[in-house]
Formats: sequence, structure tokens, C-alpha cells
Amino acid sequence: MRVPYEKAIENLDLLANLQSFDPIVIGTPPLGIDVTDSDIDIACFCDDLDRFARFTSRQFESQDRFQIRRGTFQDHESIIVQFSAFEWDVEIFCQPIPTNKQWGVRHFRIEQRLLALSPSLRTIVTELKRSGLKTEPAFAKALGLSGEPYLAMLCLEQADDRELLALTATQ
Repeated sequence: MRVPYEKAIENLDLLANLQSFDPIVIGTPPLGIDVTDSDIDIACFCDDLDRFARFTSRQFESQDRFQIRRGTFQDHESIIVQFSAFEWDVEIFCQPIPTNKQWGVRHFRIEQRLLALSPSLRTIVTELKRSGLKTEPAFAKALGLSGEPYLAMLCLEQADDRELLALTATQ
């Protein structure tokens, strides 16, 4: 049995190691909707992605299945660092935009609000995830949102609690 995600983060000293990159732990474990293949996700900010790649290589290259790749997400060049430790897959995602403006963090905060307002949503979303859906599509389906699920979830950012509660009442 793997250790709790918080213990893995602590054992790896992840937040301290990444402190200068404004790390935010996101994803399904802190939301309480993780499934067996869920990983630990951390969003970071760095305006010099080459520096971030060099730093994370030095810090984590000794971890199992370590890899770094580059990609473009939401029109921003990005670095994804992946490795395994303490029976968890870890993914560190970095973009040259402030962490709190990144889609992953924005989705996470919306999902936190929804689960706080409607705890019963947790069971529905977890079951949808077990059936193979990713997190945002699972929330979108549970809430009856139409269109592209990642954009549909972002549209909820400006909704007040009353509007979000009305959405959760339909599930």
C-alpha cells in the first residue's frame, strides 16, 4: 500500500525544493477523488524553462522513471517533469506564467469550491474517474456541462456559490 500523498511530498521535500518556483499541489489526491492510477501533480512557475529543467534534473534525476519533456499547453511553452517515488507517479508542470493563472490551478480551485458546496459530488466524480474519465471531463459530465470540458470548467470561475449550488443540484 502506498503512503498518503502528503507523506510522499514530505519525504521528497518537494515543496521546499521547488519553493522558488511558486509550487502549488493540485490534482485528485488533495481533492479526495483519487483513484488507483492517480498521480501527485504540482504546478510551478518559471520564466526561464531551461533553468527549471536544469534544476529539476539535478534534484530528481535519481528517481525511478525520471523524464523531462517539453510541450505547448494553452499557448504557453511548458516543461513536464515526471518520476516515481513512494509508489506514486509525480508530475511537476511548469509554465512561464504565474502559477495561479495556469489552467490546472484554476481548474483545481473550481473543483475545490464545487466539492465544498456539494460533498456528494465527490462520489459521482470518483466513479466517473474509475470508469476512465479524466478529472475535468468527469466534473463536466457530473454537472451536465456542454462543450469542451476544460473550457466549460473555466467558465465556472466567476460563478458565485448560489450558481454553483444550482449546478450541483442537477446531479
